[in-house]
Order: sequence, then structure tokens, then C-alpha cells
Amino acid sequence: MLKKIYYNFEEIIGSSLFVTMLIVLVVQTLTRQGLGTPLVWTEELSKLLFIYAGYLGIAACIKDDSHVSIDVFIKKLPAKAQKWVYIFNQLLILSALIILFIISIPIVQNQMNSNLVTLKISQSYMYAALPILTLLMIYRLIERILREWRKDKAAEVR
Repeated sequence: MLKKIYYNFEEIIGSSLFVTMLIVLVVQTLTRQGLGTPLVWTEELSKLLFIYAGYLGIAACIKDDSHVSIDVFIKKLPAKAQKWVYIFNQLLILSALIILFIISIPIVQNQMNSNLVTLKISQSYMYAALPILTLLMIYRLIERILREWRKDKAAEVR
């Protein structure tokens, strides 16, 4: 059970956030159209939920290696060259994520004194999605690279 939750963490949490966002937006629409007085906090809450759900979706794609990629030219290379191009691409992605993490820390710090008006919480909670979920992306990418490396080593032994 815990293993299933671990392997599907991004999908479980992301789906929950997305459904919550949908409910918040439906409530917003109903109160605006039905009652004529919208709940003002729903827009900021749905934005916050969308940001976290979106970044969790990116982490899920990194975990499964299911991002869209154009591999027309790569498929024409020999198998060994394809492997090296793949490794290079993964290291490039890892480098970009590490840089993104480093850059995101001061961004969050700069938002600490600024509030989301209707939710009355610091904007840093919204911006914190970037470093927190970038770390998750880095972890899932390294985990996937190691899993594929072990699989390749096991295939070589056979």
C-alpha cells in the first residue's frame, strides 16, 4: 500500500488538488451567477491549487519519462549513440532543474512580506511551489536515471 502511494504520489496529490480547484471554481461560478455576490477568495485559491497541481504534473512526467519529445533524428542514430544522446539530455534537464531550484530560493524570500489579498497569507506559499516541487523533480529524475542504469547493467549481465 505504501509502495503504491510512493510511486503514485504526484498523481494522487495532483488529482486531489485539481478536483479541489474544480470544486472551488464551480462554487465561484454558482455564487457569482446564482447569488450575484461572488466569493472573492476563490480566484486566488484556485490559482494556488493550479500552480501546485501543474508542477506535480511536471514531476509525474519526469518520473515516467512521459514528456513530449521530438526524436525523429535520434531514432536514426545507432543504438549506442541514442543512449549517449539520452544521457546527455537527462543531464541537461538535471542541470536546468538545479539552476531553477537555486534561482527560486531568492524569489520565495522576496515574496515573504507580500500577501495574497483575499486569502490573507504570504505570497511565498504560492512561490514556494517552485523550489519544493523542483526538488521533487530532481529526486524523481535521479531516481529514474538510476533505475534505468540498473536495468541496463542487468541486461549486460545476461
